[in-house]
Amino acid sequence: MRIPKYLSPTSLHLFMDSPEDFYMRYLCDTRQVRDPQTKPMSIGSSFDAYCKSYLFYALFGNKIKGSPYELDTIFETQVEPHNRDWAREHGKIVFGEYRSSGCVADLMLELNQSIGDPRFELSIQDSIETSIGEVPILGKPDVFFINSKGARVVYDWKVNGYCANRTTSPMKGYVKLKTRKNGSWDWKQHRDCVSLQFKGITINAATFLEDCNSSWADQLAIYSWLLGEPIGSEEVIFGIDQIVGPADKLRFAQHRLRIRPEYHYNLLELLVHIWDCIQKRHIFQDMSIEDSRNRCELLEEYAATIIEQSPEDKAKFNFIPE
Repeated sequence: MRIPKYLSPTSLHLFMDSPEDFYMRYLCDTRQVRDPQTKPMSIGSSFDAYCKSYLFYALFGNKIKGSPYELDTIFETQVEPHNRDWAREHGKIVFGEYRSSGCVADLMLELNQSIGDPRFELSIQDSIETSIGEVPILGKPDVFFINSKGARVVYDWKVNGYCANRTTSPMKGYVKLKTRKNGSWDWKQHRDCVSLQFKGITINAATFLEDCNSSWADQLAIYSWLLGEPIGSEEVIFGIDQIVGPADKLRFAQHRLRIRPEYHYNLLELLVHIWDCIQKRHIFQDMSIEDSRNRCELLEEYAATIIEQSPEDKAKFNFIPE
């Protein structure tokens, strides 16, 4: 069994959903292959590249030389080769509609309130001091800034349902939902949203992100820690711009919410628990430690058999990184 270099929101959720899959993916001595990036995954990565590159150069121009935010640089880092032609075309379509709807202008108004340079992150790895020592974590936040009124803001983008055959509903609680009607963009607020100006940002004060989508709350809370925010801080606003629907029916839901302090603390306890299980080599908590380790040995044997494939088969996949 190997020890991973870090935990991430993705690995946390996999541990909770399936300890066996978690072991195979992150702990197994025999490295497993991963499935190729799908089209739904690639459209999110492509849109992310278009958006980050545009915002970065709109804010900073060309004053930062050798920037990692060139469109092609981000795009080729995030989108696997077999998807690039399709994803480049469709990412451009989605970003064009996102900009046309006024969402980019809304973001620029918020980013221009920043008292320092907004941070556009690709990947951050750090450790958190806990009751069992340091727990290493990794995250990939999209945008972070502090505005002139002291709001500390973490933003992320989500693309849902672009390749679906039917309409995808946005997460509830949005402060704005933008929809194209008769050639122009209209917007409305979710019926359960109670809008409030909180330190210069309009948020939904009626609920919290974890009540709407706990997976997204886990992800953004961890991002805020990696960006240096105190665990449990009530000063952080978590924003998600959610793109839903296929190309001809795109809608844009803007979410601005907070996360309860106790949710942060419980999330940290969960990360500590997972890291402790790894350190003690007791992955399957519903078994004795001896039975758990025996189960791991069986998984190691299984992993060694499925990895034995022809060079042609291996070439179709990328090995899972550390």
